[in-house]
Amino acid sequence: MLRSLKPICLAATLAWIVGTGNAAELPLAEQETQGRAFAQKLLQLAPRQQYEGNATFLRVGPNGAEPVVRAQFQIYHLADTGTWVNYYRLANATAPTNGVNSFAVFRRVGKPAEYATNVSVAELATAARFQGSRSMQPFAGSDFWLADFGFEFLGWDKQRKLKEEMCRSQMCVVLESENAKPEPGAYARVESWIDKDTHGLIQAFAYDAKGEMLKVFKPKSFRKIGGDWQLQEMEIRNLQTRTRTTITFDLVAKPK
Repeated sequence: MLRSLKPICLAATLAWIVGTGNAAELPLAEQETQGRAFAQKLLQLAPRQQYEGNATFLRVGPNGAEPVVRAQFQIYHLADTGTWVNYYRLANATAPTNGVNSFAVFRRVGKPAEYATNVSVAELATAARFQGSRSMQPFAGSDFWLADFGFEFLGWDKQRKLKEEMCRSQMCVVLESENAKPEPGAYARVESWIDKDTHGLIQAFAYDAKGEMLKVFKPKSFRKIGGDWQLQEMEIRNLQTRTRTTITFDLVAKPK
């Protein structure tokens, strides 16, 4: 799920105003070395326990608000595999699906995300998984892509730590992630501002292959549940379609 990059997974991102720090950028070679190391550090983060609850999507476009979409949501560990799963299943039958009624994001410490669509909880352990550009597809007609829930950009080979600066009152690492082979309409580059202390993603901008800004991600609130900081509300604004979607989570920790 689009979780906070706080002491659990990765979260999301963005604000309309970038921080105002004046720190000088690092030399290119050092940017690449530190960028790869920092991205790998973020991929090491994992949830401490399991969660369940609901996710609500509200999309607003040029013609106003669209019908609310609800999904059931779970975070849990696959037994004895070292893998944890974020699982979403649409709860309202009339929601737009784009052919995807449910999906799962599979994560292992230090590894990029993998995905599966249209599977039940019982099928997750053996589900066929995919990676990469195929994850650049929307869920439930929203501005959230599967890739956003899996923080796909952290698995790209090209990573650069540009600098450290203040953003939204937090000292952040500014990370630039580049997609070596972006497909039409997919993310080609992502700039993210990540809280230096908590590793929570404070803001990020996604660009297409033409270098034009495609999306802005803005976390609105977080909530500490059990031992983890979880994203409570996030907004993605698609500048090219002039739409925005807000996702709100209502989660509880599963009994141990």
